[in-house]
Amino acid sequence: MQKTYKLACLLFVLFFVLSQEADAQDRRRKRQYRNQNSRVSQFRGSKIAFANAKQYITLGASLNALNYFGDIAPKSSILSTDISFTRPGIGISSSVRLGSSLSMRAAFMYGRLSSNDYEVANPENGEAIYRYARNLQFRNNIKEFSVVGIYDIFSNPFSVIMRLNFTPYVFAGVAAFHHNPKGLVPSQAILHAGDTILPAQAGEWVALKDLQTEGKSYSNFSFSIPVGAGVRFRVSQILDLEAEVGYRFLFTDYLDDISGDYVDKGSLGSELAKIMSDRALEPVDVVSGENRFDALVNSELVNTNNLPSYTGADGLDYVHLRGYGQAGAKRGNPSDNDIFITTTIRAVIMIGPSPFKKSSFRPR
Repeated sequence: MQKTYKLACLLFVLFFVLSQEADAQDRRRKRQYRNQNSRVSQFRGSKIAFANAKQYITLGASLNALNYFGDIAPKSSILSTDISFTRPGIGISSSVRLGSSLSMRAAFMYGRLSSNDYEVANPENGEAIYRYARNLQFRNNIKEFSVVGIYDIFSNPFSVIMRLNFTPYVFAGVAAFHHNPKGLVPSQAILHAGDTILPAQAGEWVALKDLQTEGKSYSNFSFSIPVGAGVRFRVSQILDLEAEVGYRFLFTDYLDDISGDYVDKGSLGSELAKIMSDRALEPVDVVSGENRFDALVNSELVNTNNLPSYTGADGLDYVHLRGYGQAGAKRGNPSDNDIFITTTIRAVIMIGPSPFKKSSFRPR
């Protein structure tokens, strides 16, 4: 209760400070606006130019940090991630000012997402031991094009030159993106009792979609709903800096190539697909090379002298970790689509008519 009270007080103080700043900015802009109108009225034809100047265009370049929420996460939660798997991205954008509070922005972003069961799941946690034993990992390069509407909390009815020094905003829109999840091939794998396989692609990142590791295909293209909030700082007459955080709510559950259940390995089309489908028996983590079996032996999940097996659709016998690898065993969670979050720092240049339009009327 005490923490809730402190948080409420903090939010009240923050709201009061922002309100005062907004009032102060508004008063300054109104004084400038009245002075400008007085000068505009003395210049023939400038009123139209001034009205057009309120609708300006910007160009932006951004540095992004991407985080993933999905089946390979510390906990079974859409808000669970591991900051050590934050990956970089870059972007370009252009926006148009439509009114005192509303803008539209189109943007392209390129970035990477990744995660690893071995790194994010604690084998000493009863809930997380399942993901640790599953031992899946991925990386995925994202190419996204988005269009969002931006609503400024503090309205600006003036020209681009007299825009506010500080503006918080929220945004929402639609996005289309291309993705291609890949997995790192291990140096050795076990499919059949007493038989260690040395994959020819060991150490390579291979595309997982074409392997159909869960017996089904999916598209490399998908859509999302980007929503978020940010703040904009005026640096100079033609330059702003923006800092924002945005969530992408996706229409796919295959950013990580994980969604449903394990399938019969005998039904998969290649030896590599069988290896990448079920990785619970790999003794070391493929990324770090560290031993992972000790934790499984200590948790009594692994008894290498008594591994269960089944006969696949191809007539071969496949060994597996108990509860993993056989058809129908849980591999992912199909009830929730994946999510990723972007943290962005963006430099924005004004290219609208006001800063550059040549005229005998120039606002101070």
